[in-house]
Amino acid sequence: MIKKVITADGSPTFFSEEYGEPYHSVTAGAFRESKEKFINPCKVIESLKNGDLKILDVCFGLGFNSMSAVKAALECGGRLLIIGFEKNIDVIKASLKLDWGSMSAFKIFLRGLLRSRSFEDGFLTLNYFDGKIGIKIFIGEGRKVIKRIYRNFQNFFDVVFHDPFSPKVNPELWTFEFFRYISELVKEDGILATYSSSLPVRKALLMAGFGVREGVAVGRKSKSTVAVKGAETVLPDNLKRKLERSIFSIPYRDPCLRDPPALIRNRRSGCIRILKSAYPFECWY
Repeated sequence: MIKKVITADGSPTFFSEEYGEPYHSVTAGAFRESKEKFINPCKVIESLKNGDLKILDVCFGLGFNSMSAVKAALECGGRLLIIGFEKNIDVIKASLKLDWGSMSAFKIFLRGLLRSRSFEDGFLTLNYFDGKIGIKIFIGEGRKVIKRIYRNFQNFFDVVFHDPFSPKVNPELWTFEFFRYISELVKEDGILATYSSSLPVRKALLMAGFGVREGVAVGRKSKSTVAVKGAETVLPDNLKRKLERSIFSIPYRDPCLRDPPALIRNRRSGCIRILKSAYPFECWY
């Protein structure tokens, strides 16, 4: 079940009863978050001015991140291809009933997606192509989609918008193994942006071959994360030490990309307990 919430910048979002969280930051604002946590750090506008851009949208949701990229493409004149996935097609349908304010004109792309449906690699897909803008959204659980399609898109994407629900409720999309698949899909120097600043997420990205950097603080004190494939990690010394030494940087693990969320959480917390017990006098912080 989903219900409407108005965020700080006046733009709407939904609250997911399943995950117990809103789809966007209520304190930052839904459209503001799209721009400042995804469009800007991924250098979407700069890339489109120089040519084509290929984006992987991890958790399409209401479509705001992708539609913000479409807006940039239409303004810059570049060609844009978005491949994404979304677990719940009803969220996309319900998004059309919201008041998008100044972004309302971009609902036409969502309507186009919902009108053009097909089946690909075992999944329902929503499709929109007009020569300059291409969008394909797979409807299905993220891990299943990634495992099925990754061979067709190796070293393909320039940018990743990584926007699932938080690691504490949706850990299956924040594991080392999931990010390793994502890394296979991204070009060298490709950029991944996510709102999370948590140690296990940053450690998983680092292990998967990304250099980790701080993003921006929008709507909260902690900064988001920007990860660049194949680059060096650039963080303040205190954060680097925590990433290297803290037991709380132990990443979530999901070896076969099919474990239930509770098992993924318990696996990590069990590792932390074992290390604390085995080395009680070690400084892990």
